[in-house]
Amino acid sequence: MIHRIKIVFICFLMIFFTTISGCISPKTQSSNDEIILYKNIEFSDSDELRTASENEKFRLIVYDKTAIFGLQDKKTGYIWWSSPPEKILNDNNSQIAEEELNSSIVVRYGTPENNSDNNFIRSGGSECNVKISDIQGGIRIFYDFEKVGFSFFADYILEEKYLQASIKISEIIEKNPENIITEINFLENFGCADESENGYFIIPDGSGALINFNNNKTWSSGYKKRIYGEDMAFSDKKNNSENEQIYLPVYAIVREKNALMAVASKGDANAFLLAEISGQSGNYYNRCNFTFILRSKDTYFNSDYSGEKITVFEKGGINSGDIEVRFYPVLKEKCDFTDVAECYRNYLTDECNLTKKINENYSPLYVNFFGGVEKKNSILGIPIKKKQSLTNYENAMKILSDLRDKGVKNAVISYKNLTDNEIENKVETEIKPSSSLGGKNKFENLTGFISENNFEFYPDFDNIYFYSGNGFNSFSGAVFRITGVKTEIYNYNLAYGFAEKQRKNKLLLSPEYFSEIFSEISENCKKSKINGISLGEITSTLYGDYGKNKISRNYAKNIITENFSEINNNLKGGILAEGANAYALPYVSHIVNIPFHSGKNDLFDSEVPFYQAVIHGIIPYTSTPVNSDANIADFIMFSAVTGSNIKFDIIHENVNILKDTELDFLYYANYPIEKISEIYKIISPILENISLSTIVDYKVENSGEIISATYSNGTVITADFSRKILDFNGNKISLEEEFF
Repeated sequence: MIHRIKIVFICFLMIFFTTISGCISPKTQSSNDEIILYKNIEFSDSDELRTASENEKFRLIVYDKTAIFGLQDKKTGYIWWSSPPEKILNDNNSQIAEEELNSSIVVRYGTPENNSDNNFIRSGGSECNVKISDIQGGIRIFYDFEKVGFSFFADYILEEKYLQASIKISEIIEKNPENIITEINFLENFGCADESENGYFIIPDGSGALINFNNNKTWSSGYKKRIYGEDMAFSDKKNNSENEQIYLPVYAIVREKNALMAVASKGDANAFLLAEISGQSGNYYNRCNFTFILRSKDTYFNSDYSGEKITVFEKGGINSGDIEVRFYPVLKEKCDFTDVAECYRNYLTDECNLTKKINENYSPLYVNFFGGVEKKNSILGIPIKKKQSLTNYENAMKILSDLRDKGVKNAVISYKNLTDNEIENKVETEIKPSSSLGGKNKFENLTGFISENNFEFYPDFDNIYFYSGNGFNSFSGAVFRITGVKTEIYNYNLAYGFAEKQRKNKLLLSPEYFSEIFSEISENCKKSKINGISLGEITSTLYGDYGKNKISRNYAKNIITENFSEINNNLKGGILAEGANAYALPYVSHIVNIPFHSGKNDLFDSEVPFYQAVIHGIIPYTSTPVNSDANIADFIMFSAVTGSNIKFDIIHENVNILKDTELDFLYYANYPIEKISEIYKIISPILENISLSTIVDYKVENSGEIISATYSNGTVITADFSRKILDFNGNKISLEEEFF
């Protein structure tokens, strides 16, 4: 039930806003503009609503009694509140839900003695003392959870374009040795919307997705997914059916004619993104927010007959980085995900040193060769592993020569398993061409051909999953869990998705060795006159090492970015990334395998190419291999609309040779050169036209049968999936399904 607004207080507010100078200290005095409230608010007539800081565009408003604050757009008067200021709490809401709605901070904590971390305490409850004070540019709120022994400050500072909310981890005090902080949900109610409002959340899951407010999917679970994917130290290798991950630490709320973008600018390596709609979790608000892991945990089962699940925590002090979230109001008349993508792109270029890596009229063909694989052979009844050539250096050069002769003028070539160590899945830092693929002379002929034709070459060094050998093993090289058990990576059955126990498990390379390995790879490539490298999944995979090395995900991220920067400076061609998390974007020259779709969460209402909208015109990219898709005509049309270049996985030998090898998923990798060149000729002129442009509009019609994108240079690309027609600035291209 909506509480009745007190008439006395309405009068008070009118007097307050017309004589605002009497309520604001001189250093924070605002203009005489009226603060237009987003909703009627029920305060008492003795409470003070004041301006704590303001600039040309925005105002930070504070309600001192409860430490609720708001970010106001001075042009429109619209306010984004940290908690619902109207306190409209449905009669069905529980006390916990009411405390949550009044809370800026929710702390999850563990009790190591009891092996439990299912304990929560909220800043809006009676067990937290809150004190607010003014600081330069904003406010500082002191949260004292006296009962459990935690206290810390959070700063909320108004900058020119955003509100910055931050917590310094080093200033967190844990007074009670029985309790340890494991997680902080930071500003979970910022911008939340009640069940009467229209709007949606933009979620960067895979390519991107939208969650509509009040979509009645209360039967589903709330959305929760870790930024940059799961920590592989605590889980086996993802199987083929795993959902897409989050590559970008950002979300947005679009409500009525207003939008707010939130970026986890610090602490992103340890963050989860959460979203829920009204009717979930016992409250009637639509909410989206970040929660931050301060201590990792692990579980194991008791060896006695009870089978009890035991939880253990990282030992010692908090080992994560500081927490910082920036809230950017998106100032557009009719905002959608492309405007939020522009805002985030500006953040990356202005704050994270992202620069253009693409040229005008540039649309290369991406070719990914697989060199060799180990295959079991029987000799005198004894199973022996033997190196089997899939695409030798001479084969690769012949394929590239045929593609050139058939009109491919730009190509980016990656080459996996081109050395013996790589074929054997051992850590590799050198380019030692395998004799089973033709040896050094044949390899030099290949690289010479690539250079002469101005193609780009990226030999692959995917070292993170490995077998013992070449100086790395389970004692010196592998990741360990908090429980002291080394992490093992399972192989999964392609058809059924279960772990295949007959295949040997791989190890996970510790971030402790990243600097050594990346530096050696960079130097060896430079000596071999190789201009660029692919580092496999390391650009999209982030994990810690919780054994003796004690490396958190945040520290691992720092190691990775430092080394990416060094490689980018040493090699003219830079890095080809297989998917790219946000922290890798400033250092990569190409990105492959960007998903076309989201992770298909039950809460999602539609999919959008948010990732593509962020980086198009900045970094050239592809989606997954064309020939891996069951419907190639639709794939080509979607590639054109989203500005995705095309990529093919290729082996020269018949795919039957892959049976009973770890590359058996490449069943599609025999694909005719004639078809590759024809597909390239269809899509390349379209993508060349928009190579430097950004996506400024995107429309889906007829339940997804027609999709169109408008680019910043005025180009409109429309895909009619029902008629198999691609329209490029009025030029219609018919894609005959039988050709593909």
